[in-house]
Amino acid sequence: MVIFYTSRGEKSGSDAVYALLETAFISEFGGDLPEIKKTPNGKPYFPDRPDIHFSLSHARTHVLCAISREPVGCDIESPRKISERAMDFFCSPGEMALFDPLDLWVLKESYVKLFGWTFASIKKLSFSRDGDKIIVPDPSVTARLYHADGCRAAVCSLDPLLPDSIVLI
Repeated sequence: MVIFYTSRGEKSGSDAVYALLETAFISEFGGDLPEIKKTPNGKPYFPDRPDIHFSLSHARTHVLCAISREPVGCDIESPRKISERAMDFFCSPGEMALFDPLDLWVLKESYVKLFGWTFASIKKLSFSRDGDKIIVPDPSVTARLYHADGCRAAVCSLDPLLPDSIVLI
């Protein structure tokens, strides 16, 4: 698995993240970027390469791409305050005591993206911690938080070995 991020620059989030996906694909697998389609819930995938999984995210300032042989979900957020109302709606008090709000937000988003669920699923998820280890709702999933250029990012995957860091391109 490789996880790349970069500044959006002048590009739209969509243009920047698909350019990053192409870079990640070539870096890991070589050749041309395969055709991309989306599931009914909007999760992008390669119909001709079911052996390769990826997830994309764009924030106000940066974009993130995770690409792997195992299913993966990722999210990145530029520094911002999440409203107390949103946190109260989507997170439990126990979670909020263990995580920074933005860290918890990107964890939940990346988990939802891993499975291709809808945003409404976020409220049902509950994360906890055991020291530095993140405990996710499904024990077959591994989660990791990353801080990069002031942004918060998270990756959830069925691959138990997530990289220690993400790569700036």
